[in-house]
Amino acid sequence: MTILVLVALLAAALAWWGARRARDATEFFAAGRRAGSWLVGLAGTAAAVSAFTFVGGPGLFAVVGAGSLWIVLSAPVTGALQCWAVGEPIVRLARASGALTPQELLGVRFGRGARSAAALVTVVGCVVLGAVQAKAAAVLGETLLGVSGLTAAVVALAATAAYTAAGGMRAGLLADAVQGAVMAGAALLLAGAALAAAGGPSAALATLEAARPELLGSFGGVPPARAFAWFILFCVGTCAQPHYLQKFFFLRSERELRVLPAVLTAALAAMLAVWLGVGLAGTALLSQGRLAIARPDELTPAVVRLLGPWAMLLAGVAVLAALMSTAASFLNLAAAAVTRDLPAVLGRRPAGVTAARIATVVVALAAVALGVGSGRTVALLGLAGWGFFTAALLPAFALGLAWPGATGRGVTAAIVTGGVIDLALEALPLELPPGLEPGLAGAAAGTIVLVLVSLLFPVPGPRSPVPGSDR
Repeated sequence: MTILVLVALLAAALAWWGARRARDATEFFAAGRRAGSWLVGLAGTAAAVSAFTFVGGPGLFAVVGAGSLWIVLSAPVTGALQCWAVGEPIVRLARASGALTPQELLGVRFGRGARSAAALVTVVGCVVLGAVQAKAAAVLGETLLGVSGLTAAVVALAATAAYTAAGGMRAGLLADAVQGAVMAGAALLLAGAALAAAGGPSAALATLEAARPELLGSFGGVPPARAFAWFILFCVGTCAQPHYLQKFFFLRSERELRVLPAVLTAALAAMLAVWLGVGLAGTALLSQGRLAIARPDELTPAVVRLLGPWAMLLAGVAVLAALMSTAASFLNLAAAAVTRDLPAVLGRRPAGVTAARIATVVVALAAVALGVGSGRTVALLGLAGWGFFTAALLPAFALGLAWPGATGRGVTAAIVTGGVIDLALEALPLELPPGLEPGLAGAAAGTIVLVLVSLLFPVPGPRSPVPGSDR
């Protein structure tokens, strides 16, 4: 409970600091466009990692073993891929047009239809992925902090909503960067300590080889098709996650993209150590009978309790930092969609910063309700949210911004098609084939639709204001 009180006090201080500086839309939604590569790199990785890595990742390893690592194998290439495939066009177009969010940028490039579709997708996806953070906070409260899951989720999301509503991303960027540094250090320490408790990496592997050898194959406990699908989903899906794309709007110049991939990759590698270290060690400790858990999400808290009070404090801070940094981005993006994008589509003026602050709180409440009430694990809920954004937005950003022939009709149809297919496949009560990831299926269908509609109905969309653009 002490950790939650400390988090609330720090959030209040940050809210006071941010409220004095975020007085206009550029400060509130784009942190004033004054950030460098190191600040954006740490903040971007903190927003990207979330509680999915600290809680969901080790739990997924306990279920499917090495198969879960196909998700993180994309880490060495995602930073460079983001900056090359979508970072450069986003920075150029945002600086030239004044767009403050990914959905607003699509509106500048492709018109109102694309902006409205992207705004609706953003609201839905941000609530779902915000629910992942609420779910992780609930697990943390029940298993580690000695409070009810609902209390932990409410305090964590309320604290995040406080500084995000007051200071927007002017406060959120600073908080994310600090939280990113804390998470990287904590991940390395917890991974090392967990492996030491299991007797070292070799001993942990030997334990699993004797007790659960099926977890140590190339694909662990998942079919190869599903492992490959996870790899592709998380590799190319990074170009469609709005909380990743949002950070490109904060950069002070396009030159920062030269260093940003290295910062993103190094920070991500450090934070992902907890997935492998705690996952491997915790699963070995389970096999040795030194741990007992009721569900996969409890693995990280169980390992931390075994390590002692110092690890409990460190893990509590790290997991809260992870979920709050990610939640801040989702709350801000959803607030922008509600108060800027949808009014603009209807021909009205943006609602202003005060309305954005109210929307931030409302979205936080929705995320808590969905997360606490969901029966899915943190890992599976996170996969669903990631896949939804991949299905709906990947064709628009990866192909739409790069292809001169893409039209507003094509992009709008792709967003709607991808999102609907992903939701339909997620809702099916049937067991899908191993290689059929809803997010990838939606993205593939959306890409086909974008190309066909753009070619069959070559109605020019709004011409990009970027100097030297083909449109």
